[in-house]
Amino acid sequence: MKQRSHGSGSLFKRTESGCWIAAWYLHDGRRREKSTGTTDRAAAARILAKHVADAALRRDGVIDARTDGYAEANRKPLAEHVKEWKASLTAKGVTSQQVNLVTNRVTWLLNTCNAERIADLSASAVQAALGELKGKGRSLQSLQHYLRAIKQFSKWLRQNGRVREDALAFLQGYRADADRRYERRPFNPDELARLIRAAEDGEPWRDLIGRDRAMLYRVATGTGFRASELRSLTPTAFRLDGDSPCVMLTARASKRRTADVQPIRRDLADVVGAWLAGKPADEPLWPGAWHKRAAEMLRADLDKARQTWLHEAATPRERTRREGTDFLSAENEQGLVADFHSLRATFITLIVKGGVSVKVAQELARHSDPRLTLNTYTRLGIHDLDAALDVLPPLSRDAQATPLRATGTAGGPPDKLAIVTNRPPPGYETPSIPEKNRGFVSIATTKNEKTHGPREDREGTTERGTERGIPQKASTHLSTQLLSEAVRRSASYVTDTESCEGSGGISDTPMNQGVLRDNATQYDVIRRGGDSNPRSRLKPAKRFSKPSL
Repeated sequence: MKQRSHGSGSLFKRTESGCWIAAWYLHDGRRREKSTGTTDRAAAARILAKHVADAALRRDGVIDARTDGYAEANRKPLAEHVKEWKASLTAKGVTSQQVNLVTNRVTWLLNTCNAERIADLSASAVQAALGELKGKGRSLQSLQHYLRAIKQFSKWLRQNGRVREDALAFLQGYRADADRRYERRPFNPDELARLIRAAEDGEPWRDLIGRDRAMLYRVATGTGFRASELRSLTPTAFRLDGDSPCVMLTARASKRRTADVQPIRRDLADVVGAWLAGKPADEPLWPGAWHKRAAEMLRADLDKARQTWLHEAATPRERTRREGTDFLSAENEQGLVADFHSLRATFITLIVKGGVSVKVAQELARHSDPRLTLNTYTRLGIHDLDAALDVLPPLSRDAQATPLRATGTAGGPPDKLAIVTNRPPPGYETPSIPEKNRGFVSIATTKNEKTHGPREDREGTTERGTERGIPQKASTHLSTQLLSEAVRRSASYVTDTESCEGSGGISDTPMNQGVLRDNATQYDVIRRGGDSNPRSRLKPAKRFSKPSL
C-alpha cells in the first residue's frame, strides 16, 4: 500500500478576518491543526515550517517522541494525576476503603513535600516527609504503609508513560519488625472455648445475639476468614454434605479477589448445619456494621470470660494467683494484644503447629507469600521450640553414644521403630514392589546413571524408581480433600509398628518387607529378614505424587 506523503503542511482561514490555521502531520501519522495566532501569511508560513520540521525530527528518530508526552504530563498538576490514579484503582476492583486509604496517604506526602508537578517528586523529598512523620511518633510499620503507597503511585506514573523513569524505585523500605507496636496474639484452646461459651451466654451486641456471636467465633477460628469476609457469608456459601465440607467465598468478598474454597472440620460442619436450620438462604448470616468494631465486641466477650474464670477460683489465694496471669487478657505479658483478627492468627498458628507442609499452610491461610504465613501470623511458644531440640544428641560428659537400631538386613528381626509421621490421605495405597524387583532395593536414577547409563543388577533388571510404579514427577496440586485432612489434624501422629500396620505407615508384604515413608525426608527403608544383601540400606527415594502433609 502506498503511504501518504506527509508533505509540508498547509495554511487556511476559517473566517476572512481570522488568523491563519496551520495543518500538518505528526510523526505518528495523525493530522494536527493549530492556530498560528497571526493574520500575516509569511509569519504563519514560518510557524508551519517549524511544526513540520519538528515532526520530521521525531519521525526520523533524531528527537525521542516520548519527550513530548513527558513534558505534557509534567505541565499537569500532581493532584490531577492522583485523581486519575484513584480512578484506575477503582476500575481494577479495589475496595473504596482501600482506595481512599492509599490516596489520602499519597496526598499527605505530596503536600508535605510541596510537590505540585511530577518534576518536584524526588526520593530525597519523600524521605524527608517520612522523617517528619516519624518525628510525630508514628511506628515504622506506619511509615512502611506510606512509603508503599507513594511508590505504588510513582510506579503507576512510569507504567503509563508519564515519566521517563521511576524516581522512587530505589527507596528502601523499613524493618517494621524492629518497631512493632501492635502485634496480635493467638488464643490457646482453653481460652477459645471459654470465649465462645461467654459469647453464647452473653447479651446482644449491635443486633448480634449471643448464639450468633458464638457461631461467628467458631467459623472465624475454623476457617481463618477475616471480619469483612465473614460478613458476606450466606447459608448457600456452606457445603456441608459429602466427605469434605467446605465454605465458598466469592471473589468479590475475598481480600485477594479470587474465589476461595475453604475446607472445615466435620465437627464444625455438624454444629454449623444445625445452626443454619431455618435461616433464609440469601440473607447474610451476620448482618450489620459489627465488623467495623469487631475488636471491641471480642474484647467485651473476652473480659466476661476472664471474670467468670476468676469467680471460679475456690480460694482467695487461688483467685490472687489467677489475677496475676494473662489468661484471657486483652494483652499478654509479651505485649501481644487480642482482637477479632486474633482468631485468624489462632487458626494459622494451630495449622502450622500441626506439622503440615509450608505449601498446605500457605493455601489454608490464603496467602500469596509463605513468609507472611510463617513470620507474621504464626506464634510458637517456648515449649514448641523446646520439643524441636530433642533431635540433638546428648552433649554431657557422661553421655553414651546411641547405637543404631537393627533394620533386619543382617539376618535378625528388626527392632520396633517409633515413627513420627503424618498419615496419608484416605484411599492412598503404598506402591507395591513387583516380583522382579524384590531381590534388591529400587532407587532413583543417580548421577552416574545419567552419565554411563542405567546400572544392571545381578538378575538383569534395571534399578529405576519407575520399576516400582512410582511416577517420575511429583504433583504439586493440593486438592480440597488433602486440605481437609490438614485441617482435621492439628498435630502429628506418633505410632509404632503395630499401630500403623495397615494404615499407610508400615505395610508388611508376604516376604516380611515393609516400606517406611517419612514425609519430611522422603526416605525408604526396605526391611528384609534373613538377607545380608549389602545394598539393602537406607537410601533416598524418588519423590512421588503423594503430597507431603
